[in-house]
Amino acid sequence: MKKLSILFASLLAVFAFSSCEEDTDPQYKAPTSFVLNTPPLANQLLELESGGTVNFSCSQPDYGYSAITQYSMEVALDEAFEKYESLESVDRTLAKMQIRQADLALAVCKLLGVESQDDFDPEAIHKLYFRAVAQLTGVESSLIKSNVVSLNQVKTYYAIQEPGFIYLVGAPEGWAGPTESAAAHYADWRLFESSTAIGSKIYSGVFDIPAGKAMFRFYTALTGWDNDSYGTQVDDNPIDVAMVDGVYSGPMVKGKGSFNIPDWEGGSMKITVNMSNEKAMTVTFEAGGIDTNGKEFIYLVGAPEGWKGPDEANASHYESWKLYDLEGNKVYTGKFNIAADDATFRFYTALSGWDGGASIGSQADDADVDFDFSNGAIEANLVVPGKGKYHLTNWNGGKVNITVDLGAKKVKIELAH
Repeated sequence: MKKLSILFASLLAVFAFSSCEEDTDPQYKAPTSFVLNTPPLANQLLELESGGTVNFSCSQPDYGYSAITQYSMEVALDEAFEKYESLESVDRTLAKMQIRQADLALAVCKLLGVESQDDFDPEAIHKLYFRAVAQLTGVESSLIKSNVVSLNQVKTYYAIQEPGFIYLVGAPEGWAGPTESAAAHYADWRLFESSTAIGSKIYSGVFDIPAGKAMFRFYTALTGWDNDSYGTQVDDNPIDVAMVDGVYSGPMVKGKGSFNIPDWEGGSMKITVNMSNEKAMTVTFEAGGIDTNGKEFIYLVGAPEGWKGPDEANASHYESWKLYDLEGNKVYTGKFNIAADDATFRFYTALSGWDGGASIGSQADDADVDFDFSNGAIEANLVVPGKGKYHLTNWNGGKVNITVDLGAKKVKIELAH
């Protein structure tokens, strides 16, 4: 009987232990509440500064266990959040959130519909509404948004990024002199970053340059002749360059040596200046070029450009391998010189790496699809997400015009004249 009692007690202990284990195993559940605390200084005037932060705190959603939660914020001009912008916290895993004031200023400008300095009122005081967002990585049902709080007196600053620019200085504009007093004159002689590549330090512009006037260099600021000049060499002497088949590409250095094109016959010239880094200081001049500033583009990636990886680190390399949407209709065009053995390529909508999902090709699989170019042109209904390559057979080398219609999913390739 005593042995039975001991056995029974042991079994009870095992069942109790098992029960405790089951009770303490973490069990996920979707949270039902999430509280964002009202900031202590909600009613005080806050003047945003580019280097500051705004601090918020919130409760931790109950996911049933101690989970690593990703936090962010949303800001709006109305309590109903009919239109809002998202803001990242400095450390996304903390319930004590720090929002960069620079990010908040940019968000407010977007919500106000500010597009230029003229649209912005620096003295306006705004009431801003906030709510917090919490979610577990990869768990859709874990998303929860908090109550709404406000900062009632916020003065922001103009935070919309605009394309940077440099100046063409030389014979085409009359050598007026790169000083602030000539700023109005040089407004028409600027080369701009693309609005889709702000901060790239790759500038372009199209200028009407008369015959005998193709001598110039570039200035990054209107600070006088000596400080911010870039050209062919350090010394203040021009160097002749030649355009082959209407194109010249070459290096550029900090200095006052001008580019001179003695055989220029006059007309429209597209100029691209790459100042993205010290190793990529180059210029390209194209006769009859088209202004592509602000136009959307895709990239040609393949044997013609050397199969460089389609990564942001190679952005300057791919400047010469873009097809542009000139009409805003998702039809991209470009003109390229392709050697006889290099007619294999596909397209990328972004420089997100080989497998970043931006590849467009002839098929989904990473293999060639042959196209007979005997008649000097092809047109195919083969433009799909994927890594299939277009391979031109019977191609003898030369220049081609390529059109990629993403709406109709067509590609057209024809000899250029």
